[in-house]
Amino acid sequence: MDEQSQYKTALDLAKRTLKYIARYETPPTPCAYELFYTVCTGVNPSLNEALAAIIAKKRKLTAREAEQLYRDYLSSEEAAKMIQDVGAKMNSQLSSLLSLLGNAASNATNYQVSLESAEETLSGGAAPQNTAELVHALLEGTRAMAQTNAQITANLETTRAQVEQLEDCLKLAREESARDTVTGLVNRRQFDLLLDETILKAAESGKPACLLLADIDNFKAFNDTHGHIAGDSALRYVGSCIKANTKSRDTAARVGGEEFALILPNTRIEQAVGVAERIRHLINSRTLVKKTTKEDMGCISVSIGATQLLDDDTAESVFDRADMCMYAAKKAGRNNVKDVSEPDTAANSAA
Repeated sequence: MDEQSQYKTALDLAKRTLKYIARYETPPTPCAYELFYTVCTGVNPSLNEALAAIIAKKRKLTAREAEQLYRDYLSSEEAAKMIQDVGAKMNSQLSSLLSLLGNAASNATNYQVSLESAEETLSGGAAPQNTAELVHALLEGTRAMAQTNAQITANLETTRAQVEQLEDCLKLAREESARDTVTGLVNRRQFDLLLDETILKAAESGKPACLLLADIDNFKAFNDTHGHIAGDSALRYVGSCIKANTKSRDTAARVGGEEFALILPNTRIEQAVGVAERIRHLINSRTLVKKTTKEDMGCISVSIGATQLLDDDTAESVFDRADMCMYAAKKAGRNNVKDVSEPDTAANSAA
């Protein structure tokens, strides 16, 4: 593509981006622009699907929702910076280590020359008076080698400890890039990867697996009434209730603005519905209080859809089915759990 064509393409994408911002009444922040620009390019299908799910509900995208999508699907600056810093430090450690090994190789070569010289002198019938000088030279060479080896050992131990610290930093960076910044749960990108992995493992093992999809009821009204800070507290509360009902093998994720998911390997639908009911009851059992004013904000509830993996399922099909069940729970009056075995849910699916 020539320069003029590239310019026209970029200009067209920019115009389409601004149309999206206007259509969905999103404040034109830099993060919103990058978000919609990426949507227009189509290079991130998961982002497009997540945006479509939000838009389908209300045909608009708030600044807060745009920022959340940006964090979940586009922003990895902090993790990238951590990885870059670790890489630079590792390069420094490797350079120091290579320098030490180079010095050791040079000393070893010199010591070999000394030994060869001694061998030549002895094999030539060295005079007794030269033997002391020869032994002294060999001892000096041996001491130099021992000193170098001791220095290398000490430096290697230091390097090993530093590399372990850097590995911990890399691990932390990977974990941070996979976490939702508000709730601490797995974010949408990581959820998508783990759902694919769960489907593959279930197919290989023949063991059942389930997916729960939960959405906070009337969350927009809660935010409008109590503010976004209280809204974030509510999100953290729901996340903690979900996390409290998981095992180490399970994956709890925040997959959208007020939408959560739970992957349950080695679990049948009856068990998954039981987990969903415990989560639903726990969330609805507590009155939320605003920390700053002690204002009683009442109880919140969630609607949960539950489904079990089928043999021919893809990540998209099982997610869509859980989503359909979740909307059936909303339609049944909210604060409900629904799965495809229930008549009203099955009827919606057929429709």
